[in-house]
Amino acid sequence: MSRDTELVKKPADAAEKQAERAGFRRHLLGYELGLLSVSMVLTFSLLTLPRASRPETLPLPRIDRAEARRRNANERERAQRTEASGLPFEVRALGESIRHYGQSVSQGIDPAHDLEDLSERVKTVETTGKSSLLLDLRAVQTQYFLRALARFEREAKPNSELDELGADFLKHALHNGWFTSDGRFVADEATRRVLFQLHFADLIGKRGTFPFAPTLDDWRLYYRFLLQYPERELIPVTDAESAANVARVRVVNALSRKDPEYPAFFAKGYLLDQLGDRRAAASQYRAHLGQHESGAYALLARNYLIHTLQGVDAE
Repeated sequence: MSRDTELVKKPADAAEKQAERAGFRRHLLGYELGLLSVSMVLTFSLLTLPRASRPETLPLPRIDRAEARRRNANERERAQRTEASGLPFEVRALGESIRHYGQSVSQGIDPAHDLEDLSERVKTVETTGKSSLLLDLRAVQTQYFLRALARFEREAKPNSELDELGADFLKHALHNGWFTSDGRFVADEATRRVLFQLHFADLIGKRGTFPFAPTLDDWRLYYRFLLQYPERELIPVTDAESAANVARVRVVNALSRKDPEYPAFFAKGYLLDQLGDRRAAASQYRAHLGQHESGAYALLARNYLIHTLQGVDAE
């Protein structure tokens, strides 16, 4: 039987063309992933390019929350042990002096005599070798203060325990707006403890003495609180927000002396921009970038610097 040559050639040609197409497609295998990668690179490049942005970030101190929870638990346990075992007379007498001082201050009575008595009580504790028990007294009084504050939150009226242990705390907190509309104090437990323990350290004259001196994390909690809820001036002002930002600048300056990791120049750049001083803000952003060419706030600093300079040029 003779073979039709046309019937033989056509399938061969088709096979060759199919092979050629398959060979060309090999060069395009995975092109979707390649395009995606290129798109991601371009997008990332655009995002990392400096561009003018209105300053809207005030950095807050970094808190080790796990450590704060651990310390809260340890202090509660210390207070429980102390309540169960009791304290010697000299230490209890000091605790009463602290209460007398707080009562006088809360009632607007001159506390000079109470401070003298308190100082003498501290000396007595030290000369009798019982200084280590001051930490136990602090733990117990901190727990009493927290309970008294919680009672105020529930009842919305002062109580003697809060006055005696907090002194002018309640008056100061109400003036500064540190309570929500439903009567809750705005700080968490760790910050509440720090606020009282700073007060305790001041009363016994040991704010700068270990182990009563605040730790770095204590300072961070304290100043974080004041950045979020700045203290108000005693004299009413018309521009409350500007007054708050002026207070925040003071807080940033104080915090920067305690915490070298805090981006103080960046923070002051933000606050000065909010206060309308763009030249000073630009100077602070430049100072931040002079110390931190890269890092968490570097790109934001560049973006904010461009914004502030544009404002300066427009003036």
